[in-house]
Amino acid sequence: MISIADFKNIEMRVGLVVEATNQEGSEKLIRLVVDFGDERRVIFTGVRLFGYTPDYFLNKKWVFVTNLESKKIMGEESQGMILAVDGLEGKPVFLTAAEDVGVGTSVH
Repeated sequence: MISIADFKNIEMRVGLVVEATNQEGSEKLIRLVVDFGDERRVIFTGVRLFGYTPDYFLNKKWVFVTNLESKKIMGEESQGMILAVDGLEGKPVFLTAAEDVGVGTSVH
């Protein structure tokens, strides 16, 4: 169990994927460039093996954790994490807002 104060330390924001490409040299990674309104970040997601393509993410808004430590992946910094739940048969299902919200909107 964590406290509400601990939970509030997790920064989650809505971001718009403005670029999405298969990462060269990887069979599973998709490289996303995400606009959060005040900045753009590169975020990798390893979901190609589940049948996801870059077009699935492109020009759509998703929920991201934005205050994780950066992680170097294939020579580039991944600066966040897209949020997903386990769907049927273990395929990730990505989180988004039920209604249209602004880029950079905080989740709480």
